[in-house]
Order: sequence, then structure tokens, then C-alpha cells
Amino acid sequence: MSASDWTAIVGSVKEVTDAYAAPPPLNECRLYYVQIDERDASVTLMFETTALPEEPPLAWSGKEYNTVELYLKFTGVRGLRVTGWEFSARDADVTLRPRGDGGVRVTVEAEGSYLDLTASGSSLTRFRSYLSAGPCCD
Repeated sequence: MSASDWTAIVGSVKEVTDAYAAPPPLNECRLYYVQIDERDASVTLMFETTALPEEPPLAWSGKEYNTVELYLKFTGVRGLRVTGWEFSARDADVTLRPRGDGGVRVTVEAEGSYLDLTASGSSLTRFRSYLSAGPCCD
């Protein structure tokens, strides 16, 4: 499965697949932050992209924007491993692999940074646009 097929693995992505003919591959987005919530056994990855949708949601009509945010939440996390975390992680190689049990294996790798986890569930929890003062992505 290619990096651009993340919408086939993550749940609740209809808003993204309706907006984009081909959603941007996660490896072409900037990983803006990672939130680890031990109480909820979840990890949220937030990505930014300047790849704008061909059919933006109606709620975005009349608004000026040049950046899109995607929040992917992974729940039922187990086997979380984090090794180092450098600023370069924003340009990380992100891999999502489906598991036979309906879960997903998530790996984030960049020089000096590594995150790996297995999750029983995943979903898109936020999809929004905004006007960025500067480019988010190189």
C-alpha cells in the first residue's frame, strides 16, 4: 500500500476524499505535532499541507486560505516506542500499514527521530483550512 493510500486505512475520511481527487500523501505533508495521551491510550498526529483540495468543503467558501490541517487520531495504542525527537521530524517519513485485526501500525522516521505504535482504531478528527503567514512546507 502506498503512502498516498492512507485514506483507505484511516477511518472517517469522507470529508477529505470528497474534497480531494487524490488526497496528499502524508510523506508530502509536514508533521506539525504529535500528541501522546496516556489516559486515552491515543496518539494524534497533525499534518499541514499547501496542497489545496479541488472541491473544498462548503464551510470554507468565501474564506481565504493557503494551508490545510489534517488531524489523525490513533486509539487503543499499544507498543508505543519513541526514540529521540528532533526538529527534522516535521519532514518525517510516515508509514501506515493495515493489520489483519482491523488496526493499524504507524511508523514515523526522520534523522534523529523515531516513533512506532500499533493502534486498534484510527480516524480523521479534524480537517480545516487557514491562511498561513508563511509557507508550511518546503
